[in-house]
Amino acid sequence: MKAGGVLKKFISFFSVEIVTFLFLTAVSLFALVKFANLTPRVDENFFFSTDDPQFKQEKRISALFARKDTQLVISAKGDIGSPEYLEKIKILTGRIASAPGVINVLSLSSGPGDLRSARSGPLWQRLLIAKNNDATNIIVIVEGTMIKDAIKAIEPIINESDKKDFQLLISGAPYIVELIERNLVRDFKTFSFMAFVMFAVIILFIFQSIRILIGTMVSCLAAGSLTLVITDILNIQIGLLTANIATIVFVLTLSHIVYLTYNWKHLHDGSGIIAGKITHQAVLMTFSPSFWSMVTTALGFLTLLTVPAKPLQELGISGTIGCLVSISIVYTMYPAFLKRIEHFYHEEDVFERAEDIVYRRIKGRKQLVATFLIILGILFASGLTLIRHDPSIFSYFRKRSEIARGLKIIDRQGGSSPLIIIIRSSDRSRLNTNEMFERMWKLQLVLERHDSVGTLISLPVLMAQVRQTPFSFFLSWEWLFEIMETPDFQEISKSFITEDRRHGLFLFRMKEFGRQEARLAVVDELKQIIREYGFIPEMVGGIYALQGRMSHLVAVSMINGLSRLAILFFFIGWSIARSLRTGFAMVGSLSVVPVIVLGIVGLVQLPFDVIAAPAINIAISIGIDAMIHMVKYFQRVRSECRSSQSTWERTRSHLWKPVINSVLVIFFGFGIFFFSRFPPTQRFGAIIVIGAVFSGLSALFLLPWVATIGNKKLSVRAR
Repeated sequence: MKAGGVLKKFISFFSVEIVTFLFLTAVSLFALVKFANLTPRVDENFFFSTDDPQFKQEKRISALFARKDTQLVISAKGDIGSPEYLEKIKILTGRIASAPGVINVLSLSSGPGDLRSARSGPLWQRLLIAKNNDATNIIVIVEGTMIKDAIKAIEPIINESDKKDFQLLISGAPYIVELIERNLVRDFKTFSFMAFVMFAVIILFIFQSIRILIGTMVSCLAAGSLTLVITDILNIQIGLLTANIATIVFVLTLSHIVYLTYNWKHLHDGSGIIAGKITHQAVLMTFSPSFWSMVTTALGFLTLLTVPAKPLQELGISGTIGCLVSISIVYTMYPAFLKRIEHFYHEEDVFERAEDIVYRRIKGRKQLVATFLIILGILFASGLTLIRHDPSIFSYFRKRSEIARGLKIIDRQGGSSPLIIIIRSSDRSRLNTNEMFERMWKLQLVLERHDSVGTLISLPVLMAQVRQTPFSFFLSWEWLFEIMETPDFQEISKSFITEDRRHGLFLFRMKEFGRQEARLAVVDELKQIIREYGFIPEMVGGIYALQGRMSHLVAVSMINGLSRLAILFFFIGWSIARSLRTGFAMVGSLSVVPVIVLGIVGLVQLPFDVIAAPAINIAISIGIDAMIHMVKYFQRVRSECRSSQSTWERTRSHLWKPVINSVLVIFFGFGIFFFSRFPPTQRFGAIIVIGAVFSGLSALFLLPWVATIGNKKLSVRAR
C-alpha cells in the first residue's frame, strides 16, 4: 500500500468521538501543568492528621515552650585546639548568621568564645563538642517557615568552606526532610515519564497494534492527569506516598485495558474483520469483573483512612479517586478506539508462541505449582516476625552516599534525631529550687548513659551552666530564670521551663545508626527512668517520637488493612461466585501472597518504611483483579462443562495470557523504580513486582486448586 493510502487510512481512524476524547485529555493535561501543584512536598509535620494524639502533643509543647529544635547541625572536623580552627569557625559562623531564615547560630566563637570555656561549660560541652573531641558543632536555629531558603543559602557556604583540614558535614531534621523531598521530586519527574514510556513499549509488544497503543496511552494519560487534577482541587499535596500515584493510576487503568482488549480479541470471528458489535460485547463481558475489581481495590485504599497518619490518609483518598477515574476512563474512552479498528489480525509471534509453550508445559503440573506456593507461604511465614517496620533514618539514603556518610559521623558524635520529653515533679512542686536542681541533675546523668542517647540538653544543664557565671550564687533560681527570659539572653529559659516553673524540657539528640529497638520502645525506657527519679514524663515530641509513632501506625494499619480487606474480599467473592467454597478459596489463595512477600521482606531484612509498606496493598489488588476475572469467567462457562476441574481448566486457558501479560506490565513498569537513587522508591517497586508475580500465579493455579478440593463434580444450576 502506498504511503498516502496508509496515511489516509490512519487519519480515518480518528473519529469525532476519538477527537473529542483527545481534546478532553489535552485540556486535562493543560489544567494539570498550568494550575496544579506538581511539586512533592515534605515537612517535619507531615506525619499526622490534626486529630492525632501525637500531633496534639506537639502543639501543646509548642504552646508551653519557645521551641528551638528546628536546627541544622554542622559538624566541623579539624584541629579543634588550634587558633586557625577557631578563626575559621568565627568566619563560618558569621556567614551562616547572615543567611535568610537563620534566627541564631551557636558555635565556639558565638557561644563560649573559645575551646577551654566550651569544655568546662556543662551546656557548651554537650552542645558543641563531639564526643571523640575531633570536631565541634555549629548549631543553626532556623525560622520554621524559611527552612528551604536557609538551606539553599547555607549549602554553598558549606561547600566553599569545606577543606581537607576543615571538613564540614550538615545534618539535622530539617536538612534530612529537605533531602527526602528532593529525592521525591526527582523520582516523580523521572519515573512518571519513564513509566509512561515503559508501559507504552510493553503494550505495543503485547498487542502489536499502533491503534491499540494510542487508545491505551490516551486513556492512561487522561486517567492519570484527571486524578492529579482532582486531588489538587481537594488540596491533597504530592508527598511521601502520593508521589507514586500517577504510576499507580497507570497500573489500575492498564489492568482494565488488558482484560478488555483480550476479551475483544477472543470475540472476533477469526477472519481478521471485527464485527460492529464486538466492542460492545467485550465491554459487557469485561465490565462486571472490572467493576468488582475496582470496588475491592478502592476498599483497600479506603482502609487507610482509618489510620491517623497523614501520608497514608492522602494515599487512601488519592488511590480511591484513581480507582474511580481509571474504570470510568477505560469504559467511556477506550472502547471508542477499539470500535475504529476494523481489521485486526497478526500472526502469532515468538513471544506468544513462548507463552503457549510455557502454558502447555505447566498445565500438567498445575497442582505442583499450587503446592509450591503453599510451601513457600509456610517457609516464608517465619520472616513475618523479623520485619523491620521501624527502620532508622539511614534507610532513606543509599549506604555509600555522601549524606549517609555524614549522618553516620554526626550520629556517632552526638546523635542525629531530636526527641523532646516534658517532665514535671511527681508532687507537682516547682522546679526553681536547689532540691529540684539536684534531683534533675541526677536524672540528667542517668539518661545520658542510655545507649540510644547521643546528647541531652535540658533544664538542669542550663541551670548548671548559669551557675558558672560570676556572682550567680547570690541570686535565686527565679531571678536567674527571669534574667534569661530577656532578649539579651535570647529568652533561652523560655525554651526549657514554663512560666509557672512546674514543667521542664529535656531535648535529646538520639542515635539512629545501629539501632535495633523500636523508637517507641526506647522512648518508653527513657520515660521509665524519669519516673524512677520522681518525675512524670507528661508529654513527648520531636521527630524521633513522630517517626516511632508513624512506624507503629504503619505496622498496625498493614495488619488491620489486610484483615479488613480479606473479610471484604470474602463477601464480595461470595456474592460474585454465589458459593461459600469459592469465596473461601479466593481469600485463602490471596492470603498466601502477603505471607510470601512480607516473609521475604523480613528474611532479607528489607526496611519496611512508610513509603514501601502500602506497596503490599497494590500487589494484593493485582491478585484480586485476576481472581475476580477468573471467577466471573468460571461462572460464564460452567454450564458448558461436566466438572469443576474442567471448568477451571477452561478458565485458566482463556485468561492465561491476560493475567500473565498484566503481571508483565506491572513487572517492567514498576521495575524501573529499581534504578531510583532513593532507596524507599526502590523498595516500593520491589514489593509490588514480587507481589505481582505471586498474585498472578496464585490466581491461575492456587485458586482453582483450592476451589476444587473435595469437589469432583460441578453441580449445574438452572439459570
